[in-house]
Order: sequence, then C-alpha cells, then structure tokens
Amino acid sequence: MGRWVRAAAAADIPPGSAKAVLVEGRWYALYHDRERGFLAIDDTCPHQGASLGEGTYFEGRVICPMHNWVFDVRTGACVHVPGVGVACYATRPVGADVEIELDGRE
Repeated sequence: MGRWVRAAAAADIPPGSAKAVLVEGRWYALYHDRERGFLAIDDTCPHQGASLGEGTYFEGRVICPMHNWVFDVRTGACVHVPGVGVACYATRPVGADVEIELDGRE
C-alpha cells in the first residue's frame, strides 16, 4: 500500500480539464473527468517526453501535444501502440484538494 500526498487544489482542475502537477520532485498529469472524477498518470509521454498534462483531454483519453499519441487515462495504455503505456495512480478528494497515492517507487 502506498502513501497519499496532496497533488493540487480541486478548484484548479475544473471538470473536463487537465493539469501537470509537480509532487515531491516528479511530474504527474491530473485529469478531472466529468463522470469518473480525478485520474492521474505519469506526465511524461514515453515517445519523446512531452507533457501529457498539457495534452488534449476528452472522455478518458489524452492526446500527447507533441506527436498525437493517444493514451487511455484509466489504464495508462497507448491506444495505437501495443505494449506502450504510462503508470496510473489512484486519486481521492480530500477537503478542497486532490491527493494521489504514491507506491514508494518514486
């Protein structure tokens, strides 16, 4: 079991939007899905290092802003490149904030 840490103020990520957040020296992409709540993945695209938090988010998927790779934010899988993906992290609302669960490997 990991430990929970504050990632952002919930108000900073309105429904349907995304944000790259720096937590304990590492970047994560945090998404606010209208139906699923908050979702978090590694911010760095494995293709060429672009920020996935700066990509276009729509209905559970994010499009990398550099070369249009598409990732399923629920699973971290790259939609068009089998075997490629990013790590996903559990999230929870706590008061006015959003926390992510870090697994100790960070």
